Amino acid sequence: MTIKVIARSVVRPHSLPEALRLYEALVKETVLEPGCHSYELFQDIDDPHRLTLIEEWEDLQALDLHTKTPHFVDLVSQLTEHEDELPVHRYSRVF
Repeated sequence: MTIKVIARSVVRPHSLPEALRLYEALVKETVLEPGCHSYELFQDIDDPHRLTLIEEWEDLQALDLHTKTPHFVDLVSQLTEHEDELPVHRYSRVF
């Protein structure tokens, strides 16, 4: 069962360059993980401080393993200093 994840955040204005650097490292490491089909960061056209990660995982197990990787734990910990995280939503395909 393929899993889609949509994770949004709002980066504090002074923190955007550092947050983007951290996200770049997160994406670079994550796309190499087993079970990761895609992991992309998008920036709102009208408000560059609004970021959205859109992820696709092979299954919930792959997603769970991702959240325990050293790079995820370290980089997400650093990102919390630069942003306000909004709820993360996980989806499975209906049709």
